[in-house]
Amino acid sequence: MLIGEVAARSGVSARMLRHYESLGLLEPRVNSSGFREFSAADVQRILHIEGLRSLGLSLAEVADALHDPHFRPGSVIADLIADSQARLRAEKELLHRLRAVKAAEVDNWQSALDVVELMGALRSSNPAHRQSIAFAQGVKKNSSLIATLVDSALREDNPNVEGALTWAILQAEDSVVEVVSMAARGLRAADSAIRFRAVRIIAAAQPSGLRTSLLLGCLDDPSAEIRAHSALALSKEIGIGGAEVEAELVSMVLEGVQDVEAAEALAARAAAGVPGVVLDRFAKELRTREVTDPARARITQALAEFPAGMEQVEQLLEELSRDKNPQVAFTAQAVRLGRQAK
Repeated sequence: MLIGEVAARSGVSARMLRHYESLGLLEPRVNSSGFREFSAADVQRILHIEGLRSLGLSLAEVADALHDPHFRPGSVIADLIADSQARLRAEKELLHRLRAVKAAEVDNWQSALDVVELMGALRSSNPAHRQSIAFAQGVKKNSSLIATLVDSALREDNPNVEGALTWAILQAEDSVVEVVSMAARGLRAADSAIRFRAVRIIAAAQPSGLRTSLLLGCLDDPSAEIRAHSALALSKEIGIGGAEVEAELVSMVLEGVQDVEAAEALAARAAAGVPGVVLDRFAKELRTREVTDPARARITQALAEFPAGMEQVEQLLEELSRDKNPQVAFTAQAVRLGRQAK
């Protein structure tokens, strides 16, 4: 086959085929008329070269692969993977910046540059620097950069910096609903850590219908940490959430997830007339769980937080003071003695 036919069959231009030949990658036979003739083996070699190039190998690396019988592709492939990952990270970072600028709804290039500058500062490897940048933004109360701050808070894995970012975000008092809406995007993340950061921002915002709705939805989150934080935030609003919030608070006591805070929240609601169903649930769990189950001790400690004089609480404590579990009995006795002394 002559070079034109090979180019048509392989999809490689005649110019590139000549270049391959000049590098020694191809060695076609030259006929008596001075034309290059390519065999079926040459065509197969061309396809081989193109396959290697499609993996990202340079022509020098392709030559090594073709000519060195001891060539092993593993190290080259590993390098190519690392290069590809670096390019993907760079592209994702560019996409992230472009989206952040768009979300900020800037109307001039200077504002766009301000967003990019803030993003760069919040990517610093020094947590103390990121924290100082966050505090500085909070003092400025620049609502046009809220989207960038929210996005950074959702990505921030240092709790001190995250706290500073959340504080800065909430300084824009006229944008509270907007802030909650932006943070709500984090609730859709597959990563529970991002969802938890979103919940912390939402919970820290001033009460609103949107905030309440989002936190109630978080009571169904697979993460116990997220459910707990949401329930504790909602528990401060007496009358909000009702049975759903109280059921989660009871579960927190039983499972030992921020059980002290959950008990205090239930006690606070008790002062406003906690439904009997909570104490009924505690009574049932005390009866049905094994004597040595740690949840029974946590229930006893939780009852200590309830207001004195509640008949059902006092009855449970009296029964628990004679419990077969010494720890439970001792705790109940101590609580009763403390109340009698007041």
